[in-house]
Amino acid sequence: MDLTLIIAGGILIGCIIGLSWFAGTDAPYVPTKMDKIRKVLKLAGVKKGKKFYELGSGDGRVVFEGAKLGADSIGIEQSWLRVLYSRYKLASQTRSGNAKFIHDNIFAKSYSDADIVYIYLLHKGVKKLEEKLQKELKKGSMVITQTYHFTVWKPFKKLDNFWLYRSMG
Repeated sequence: MDLTLIIAGGILIGCIIGLSWFAGTDAPYVPTKMDKIRKVLKLAGVKKGKKFYELGSGDGRVVFEGAKLGADSIGIEQSWLRVLYSRYKLASQTRSGNAKFIHDNIFAKSYSDADIVYIYLLHKGVKKLEEKLQKELKKGSMVITQTYHFTVWKPFKKLDNFWLYRSMG
């Protein structure tokens, strides 16, 4: 095989992997700092018997924290590469059996069964989800936003750059 063809193929594969990892304009990959995550998840009531979603789950770190607290934790992610990475991490852990990662469009999926939803998206993505979640979530469901927040809903609690909201159903 020609060396130029091998190099070109390697570059192409590298570009595809890079684009998959950084896919998404509403939820680019920005890892969440973990020092406050556990505290805010507890504040929102993430525990056994609750269904917890992270929209744009990246490498899965928040989903794993939700699972450690006992919740059925589901990460929805647009990038196949990040989903595969999260599933790999899940398979290598023994204490996160109640975590699951799904490749899907976060704006097309229904969250009517959610007790708690965690969102760390850019402002445009948060704005798109605000109305959708208000229509879909059952009364009393919680939403946590990080950094970029809802403009219409009023938070009932704030912890640094995390805001907590309660759905009116």
